[in-house]
Amino acid sequence: MLSTIILNWNRVELLRRCVDSYLATVGGDYELVIVDNASTDGSVDYLRDLEAARSVRVIYLPENIGGEALNIAAAMTRGELVHFSENDQIFLPGWCAHVEEAFAAFPDLGQLSLFSDTPTDDEAWEPKPSRLRVSRGKILYEAPNNIGTSSILRAAILREHGVRVANVENIRLKLPDDGKLSRDVRAAGYWCGFSDRYYVRNVGHEPEEFDRDPAYYEENYANKPLTGIAGWRARIERQDARPKPYRRSLAFPERKPVPERTPQAVNGAPARLWSMYDARTAESEILDLILALTRLVKPAHVIETGTWLGLSSCAIAQGLVANGFGDLTTLESDSEIHRAACDNIERSGFGGVVDARLCSSLEFTPDRVYDMAVFYSEGPPRLDEFRRLKPWLKAGATVIFHDTAPHCQGPHGQGVIGAIVSLLKEGAIHGVNFATPRGVFIGRVAYTTGA
Repeated sequence: MLSTIILNWNRVELLRRCVDSYLATVGGDYELVIVDNASTDGSVDYLRDLEAARSVRVIYLPENIGGEALNIAAAMTRGELVHFSENDQIFLPGWCAHVEEAFAAFPDLGQLSLFSDTPTDDEAWEPKPSRLRVSRGKILYEAPNNIGTSSILRAAILREHGVRVANVENIRLKLPDDGKLSRDVRAAGYWCGFSDRYYVRNVGHEPEEFDRDPAYYEENYANKPLTGIAGWRARIERQDARPKPYRRSLAFPERKPVPERTPQAVNGAPARLWSMYDARTAESEILDLILALTRLVKPAHVIETGTWLGLSSCAIAQGLVANGFGDLTTLESDSEIHRAACDNIERSGFGGVVDARLCSSLEFTPDRVYDMAVFYSEGPPRLDEFRRLKPWLKAGATVIFHDTAPHCQGPHGQGVIGAIVSLLKEGAIHGVNFATPRGVFIGRVAYTTGA
């Protein structure tokens, strides 16, 4: 069972939207509890009507006790997962299945945010540090710091470890101390994570909402010492000045990419102007480019090192199917990742075009000659991969190297761009490197060494 607790203090318009979206999207066995912190704006009337119409439990508190009100409701819940939500969340389809999959895939996950670590184009918020984790093909981003009060926790953390929500000390407004909550979750032996994308709209961080009720948010941020009113206004100014890219992929029109999370700027432009699906898969613009190149050069045989979760493979396969001929051999050395990639490739309908091998690129012996090679592996150095596969690459074959940005270093400490420079100096390849958040080199195998 999922036990959801919505914390409310005024903002009845947002509360109504929050509850409506929750009831429209929640699935499976659940219970909904709303705790009202002595609201004075009409919230109580709405909640009494809601109680009469739906199976919702409401706790009416005589005074505002801030985030600590969540503890009162949590003590009454029965679920294995306890979901804290503030009243400014708009739940999106699929969030409930995502929660179930995430906690099933990661047994040591203690606290999950329905936000990504990278804000949406509509939010006046800042990126958060994190690192990618993957299990059973499910991607989350582990956070070294707090992930916010609105989150889902394993009930055992509350019931067996005694973790509670506290209020921030030494401020007038009673705000939940989300930093302490995440620290306590980690102290209990679990980790805290952001989702791979936003499964809710975080309306309380959108300038449109700030404009609707500026007095509320000024008071709120005046009591946040790390941000303050000046920091809040600076965020709004940055958000207003930020371009709003049209995030749609040609290769995967059914998938909605999200802002790129790489912190480094690209020729002075913010990396978030590009789009991504996850921190390991090539940027969505590069996937579109790979699809277009496959259509353009019409390869009969393609080899890819590093299947990851299979999106790059599917982009190549789309081009091959559109061409009416050709096949792809893709190599992945991690068995768990390989299974997830195979599932994604089969679901996309490309199983007949893609031969996904569980194999190291340095141990694979081809049985054909390739017209196109995509070097995408996170394992062996790209220089070693190229030299290993070079005898099976046609003269003039198209070659693509991903992760060529200077900050991209492989597990062996060698940057991909360093390998490419070596190959260029040897005359083994020629081509051009494109500046993207993670970088991509597109070239051709030289017809003769030194040419």
